[in-house]
Amino acid sequence: MSDPTDKFAGYQTGAVMYAVSAKVEAKRTTPPSPYTEDELMDDMMAAHKFGRNDREREMLKRVQGIGTSRTRDKIVANHLERDLLRRVKKGKKHQLHITEFGSYLLSQLPESLKSVSMTALWELALADIAEGRANPELLKQKISEMVKRLLSEAFSSRGVLPTVPSGK
Repeated sequence: MSDPTDKFAGYQTGAVMYAVSAKVEAKRTTPPSPYTEDELMDDMMAAHKFGRNDREREMLKRVQGIGTSRTRDKIVANHLERDLLRRVKKGKKHQLHITEFGSYLLSQLPESLKSVSMTALWELALADIAEGRANPELLKQKISEMVKRLLSEAFSSRGVLPTVPSGK
């Protein structure tokens, strides 16, 4: 059996090559098929695949995915209950499809909240609290500040100022 790299033996990196022929084909791309619950659970465990850079991928590997083995199915059930996702029977399996409401809600969220990295950061912070390396009050304060900032940005981008109820 010959070595598969033998066919490239005469070529060198940086060498100029000329095409002998080419053709254009009219084709359409198709979106990936919707997740089944099992596929979604697998990707939640392997969330590092969705990191945008090496740092994010490493952080996501450290937290071993989104959620825990006990909470992942509850996360999906919660999304189904809140009408963000729906099950659609396809053959012997059920696919998960985003609902119109889920799609709208997702479109309104800032990128930072949709990032798998943000979830990883929260998971790391919660692990630090569980192991006594961090103060839970500090995490609550940081999350509160982030929510206030995001709400302020959301209101200002729509030209509306938030109102604070009297007595608060």
